[in-house]
Amino acid sequence: METFLGELLAAGFVLERLIEPRPVAGLREVNEAAYNRLRRAPSFVAVKLARP
Repeated sequence: METFLGELLAAGFVLERLIEPRPVAGLREVNEAAYNRLRRAPSFVAVKLARP
């Protein structure tokens, strides 16, 4: 994560928002193990950047 964000910031972007989406409740019914794993350690990151 440090390298990912560091490269973006070094390129002149400004971080406006960082989100680690959590799994939707419906996943628990389909695959409870995956739901529990993703609740503890999200596997996706979304960033909103701006270039001043």
